[in-house]
Amino acid sequence: MKFINFKFSVFYFLLVAVASAAEPLPLSKDYWKDETFLKSFNGSYRINARIEPNVTTEEMNLLVSIKELMADGKRKEALGKLEASALVKSSAAVAFNAGNIQFELGGLKQAADYYQSALKIFPSFRRAHRGLGFVYVRENDWDKALASLSEAIRLGDQDGSTYGQLAYGRMHKDQYASALQAFRLAQITQPENIDWKAGVAQCLQHLKRNEEALALLDEVIAVRPQEVSYYLLQSSIHLAMERQDEAITNLDLVRRMGQLNAENHLLLANLHLRAGNNHLARPLLMEALGMEAKPPLVSTLNTLEFITQTGDWKLARDFALTTDKEYERNKGKLEQKQRRLTALIQIESGDDPEVGAATLERLVKTDPLDADSLFLLGRYRASEKRYEFAEMLFQQAQRIDGHKYNVSLELAKLYVATSRYSDALKQLDSALSIRQSDVIQRYRQAVANLAEAAR
Repeated sequence: MKFINFKFSVFYFLLVAVASAAEPLPLSKDYWKDETFLKSFNGSYRINARIEPNVTTEEMNLLVSIKELMADGKRKEALGKLEASALVKSSAAVAFNAGNIQFELGGLKQAADYYQSALKIFPSFRRAHRGLGFVYVRENDWDKALASLSEAIRLGDQDGSTYGQLAYGRMHKDQYASALQAFRLAQITQPENIDWKAGVAQCLQHLKRNEEALALLDEVIAVRPQEVSYYLLQSSIHLAMERQDEAITNLDLVRRMGQLNAENHLLLANLHLRAGNNHLARPLLMEALGMEAKPPLVSTLNTLEFITQTGDWKLARDFALTTDKEYERNKGKLEQKQRRLTALIQIESGDDPEVGAATLERLVKTDPLDADSLFLLGRYRASEKRYEFAEMLFQQAQRIDGHKYNVSLELAKLYVATSRYSDALKQLDSALSIRQSDVIQRYRQAVANLAEAAR
């Protein structure tokens, strides 16, 4: 499939949608109930005398007394028995077990309190550090989670659950090489854990090892074919590798699963636009705006800008009208951009060029530093052969950071139209000093020939 190259990079703003890929994949919803994690966690109820506080006979009797309740799944009754004992305030082992039960019951704050109490009594209590780390992971407090999990590992913890969650914390800090190492260590004791395998794939993506990442994701998807985040991650890798067809296939699959959100509808539409398949993009664009959870206005306007670059003015007009209808009026830069794009469509489509030009005039009057509106208005005035006014607008836009290249090219065309070839050459040289282009270089040579002939 042939893809269109566009002058601006608006399309790449939309990659943010799929690259929730860039955000660490969340632990799967069932991770905390997964047999591997539960086996690891429940093993923490067992006492390891080598690295933990000595347990007195009284403490041991209390812990043994709840063993049957725990075996029968009667967590609340077991917790009640521990909390009824004075030992819960003086014994690290009892406080730790109370914390574990609270964790299983979802009482994260209470669990943290008990783990911290255990650590005050016995600071090198490895399992308490680990348990506290798990609480912080559940609360998405990654700074505290990393500190607790790292301390557990320093004290000798080798468990896959500890390393795996440490890896997630490293990913949240954008430390992908360290995260990859931690995921690999997690896989030593939990080789079949899909969360760790998916984490490895995401780290490989960030480390530019895309082929390896894709191969791993194929394995992950085979095990969890209904997990949307894996398809989206795979799509982001395909886009990074400029494999737009594969990205389209993945996104369309998620759409058919009924789980493609509005912003990713826009991304899929943009990919079809890049491929020149505007007829496939149109229904996706309208679906996105019709969804209850609409895409952010900034993404919608970036899409509208992208459509204007394709020159499909009917689609641009329809999408702009639907945008006006579906979103409440915004103030500030977004409203400014929306009005500017509407004006551009009115001018370029020929529907209402004078109305569009009047809108640009108002935008420039309100914000004299609105370089985009200055540029568009200058181009329109040049098309009317009002060259002096157009030149003034272009020169004003050219002084604003980030716009010199495009404005220099428009000024060069204006000067050629008015036979000011020497001035045109200066503008082309200015543009080429910013960005080399064979097309512009050939145009410059043609202008130089005209200048020579005019002498």
